[in-house]
Amino acid sequence: MTKITLGKSLVGVLLCLLVFLTGCTSTPKEPDDDNQNEEVFTKEEIQSALSSKGDEVFQITWSSDEEMVVYIQAGKPEKEGLDEAYLWKVGEEDPEFVRDVSPTTHGFNLSPDGKYFLISEKLGEGGINSIVKADTLQEESFKPKSFGIPVWSPDSTAIAYGNEFHEYGESWGFLEIYKLGQEESEYVWKTQGYLYKVESWDKEGNIAYTEIDDQGKETKKTTKNIKPSISGVHLGDSKAQVEAALGKDYKETPPGEVVGHFPEQVFRWDYDGYRIFIGVESGGVLELYVTSPQAETNLGIKMGDNAAKVFDVYRPEYIEPESIHGGKLYGVFKVEGAAALFFRFDLKGGQSLEDIKPENKVESMSLTYPEIMDDSF
Repeated sequence: MTKITLGKSLVGVLLCLLVFLTGCTSTPKEPDDDNQNEEVFTKEEIQSALSSKGDEVFQITWSSDEEMVVYIQAGKPEKEGLDEAYLWKVGEEDPEFVRDVSPTTHGFNLSPDGKYFLISEKLGEGGINSIVKADTLQEESFKPKSFGIPVWSPDSTAIAYGNEFHEYGESWGFLEIYKLGQEESEYVWKTQGYLYKVESWDKEGNIAYTEIDDQGKETKKTTKNIKPSISGVHLGDSKAQVEAALGKDYKETPPGEVVGHFPEQVFRWDYDGYRIFIGVESGGVLELYVTSPQAETNLGIKMGDNAAKVFDVYRPEYIEPESIHGGKLYGVFKVEGAAALFFRFDLKGGQSLEDIKPENKVESMSLTYPEIMDDSF
């Protein structure tokens, strides 16, 4: 009996020793046990944590889906006056440090898809904007300057903003679009004596903005998602696009034989009733001059239409600018792309643009840029 008792005791000791060597537990380990001490934060908990810091944290800006937030935290003394920008994603334990920022930073703007965010820092009366990729915190090399914080396009591929320029007593305003990955921005409007403040950008691509004249008068406007054209040809179109619109039946005049106020050497393509100037370096259309009876603008004005119809269609949408050479340019409209659409009417010898009457008819049209017209407006 004694031997049996000792044997059972020995077996028990050996079992305990085996349990100890294999982890001191006979219960299977749960897969998430390694992470059970990590704390993950909900949107409400992150907001509460930021609010608890009081004035030390500011410019708190959430993404539209409320999955992440960017904010500024007051910099430490060793930062020499700079503050710190952070990104905190819902479900993560800690925020990510983005970089040091100016203490006069205007704020942030996150793209609708949450993949990018803007840091808009003060620069003079306006701002300079950095576009940051949310997952890597890498910044676009192009840093647009703006009047106000830029607005994202609905598809998150571009930003729109107003900009301004002052030199030698002249004041210029620009409405610009920057597309991600590009080396520079594109002009929508470029006008002397006006400023543009972008308000919104809808799903159809239309940009709502406030136009401010040199007297401070504000006018709410919308620039439509269109690119002005004549007979399907737009400024900036490639040779292939011109051929697609007008065909291949043209005569080409090579560079060096074409004169004019062009910013680069140009090819000239002559069709029946169309003269197209295409930049050698840019490869895009710089000017169209049209007399063809079949010509028609994107807003439906045709050769032979009277001035009353032209003005009814274009004046509610566009400005007839003042020339730097003096006088208002009647029949010339500033259109999208910082371009000019010029309607010439059947005026008699000695008559000027201001003599245009409702019954006068369109006899030619040009789509070009003010500098090519030897003007600036």
